[in-house]
Amino acid sequence: MAGKRKRKYGARSLTAGIDRYFASISRTVEVKERVETGPKTFEERTVISDAGEPVRCREYLAVPTLWGLCESLGVTPAEWKRLCDPAEHPELQDAVQRAAGLMREWREQTLLTRKDVRGLIFHMQNRLGGLDALPSAEEPELSLSEKGTLLQAEPDEDGD
Repeated sequence: MAGKRKRKYGARSLTAGIDRYFASISRTVEVKERVETGPKTFEERTVISDAGEPVRCREYLAVPTLWGLCESLGVTPAEWKRLCDPAEHPELQDAVQRAAGLMREWREQTLLTRKDVRGLIFHMQNRLGGLDALPSAEEPELSLSEKGTLLQAEPDEDGD
């Protein structure tokens, strides 16, 4: 990175950069349900919440990654780790926690909605704290309660 200026981030600019990254790899869609309108005929309708509003969810078009976030922000992973340090940058912690929360949201959705999550389990075991409670590779199927236990035991991804 010779000749490249280090980027300085304030809380607002870091939050905006994080939001730009996640907006570039996801979209917000209305949740639809199939409703039977007659014999063998169906119609897709928007799901309405108890509050009377359409239900929306974030749909990821690409897997959010720390490397992708760093590349989007124009920082190295080492610089990101420094930005995550509350002693060095206490003013950035809300933004850092937002990024960690959005990545955690993707992991939770993936664990709870997909059948083959072996790659994600491997990542969580080896990169996010070595979660010993997980089954081995010979037992890739997790029950819903095991997935919930895994999510509760998972550490926050704050650069540590």
